[in-house]
Amino acid sequence: MTYSDQELLDFLNGDMDPRRAEQVEQTMRVDRELEHRVMALDPIAAPVRGAMRGLPGRRVLADLERSAIDDVKRGGTGPQWTKLAVVLVLGAVIGGGAMWLGGPSADDWRGRVAQYQSLYVADTVRLTIASSDVLERQLEVASEKLGRPLEQASLEAPSSLRLARVQVLGLDDAPLIQIVYQDAEGTPFALCVTTAGPRGEANEPSSEMLHGLATTAWEDGSFRYIFVGGDDLGKTGKVASELKGVL
Repeated sequence: MTYSDQELLDFLNGDMDPRRAEQVEQTMRVDRELEHRVMALDPIAAPVRGAMRGLPGRRVLADLERSAIDDVKRGGTGPQWTKLAVVLVLGAVIGGGAMWLGGPSADDWRGRVAQYQSLYVADTVRLTIASSDVLERQLEVASEKLGRPLEQASLEAPSSLRLARVQVLGLDDAPLIQIVYQDAEGTPFALCVTTAGPRGEANEPSSEMLHGLATTAWEDGSFRYIFVGGDDLGKTGKVASELKGVL
């Protein structure tokens, strides 16, 4: 399927018909040439790419935030931010981010998720919050990919956080669903869910700091969960307990 530059600009600005936009997103997952075209048209791609190139861990976060602020000062407008999440999902701007979720060890999935989440700044979430209709479609797709229902009411259980959007990622050839939140101070959080594999075992939540972020993870025998964000292990543990009770 082919798309004109104007169609791709409409996609980036959020002006494309939702069904057509979903087709574009699905095509980008398998078509590197289309992915490159979208990145070339997206004004935010260059600052993100520059911030990430060759920089590890928290330095990526700091440079990404400075680059984003500089872009806004140069006259960047709101709509161009609407696909910042797609930029991060699709390899964190070509060649810089496939490593974030694609490491060699399945046992290190918690660290890989935390490293990816460390890229997020307040505006990554604030400027990419899904409308109620879009959020409903995102949950439908995520539930289908994961093979289990994800109910909006359950995901909204943590009263201290705002549910922002849901994204379909991948981890070791399995779907990884990223459910993005933000607290009142703007701190990004995420609940990530993936399949546990044939030898999955249920266990209780355990918390640890990974890549500068607080994380709490658990399994139910069929799926693995991790709640990540901020630097307060007590907070992630509390929210994880709330979510575990309703999922």
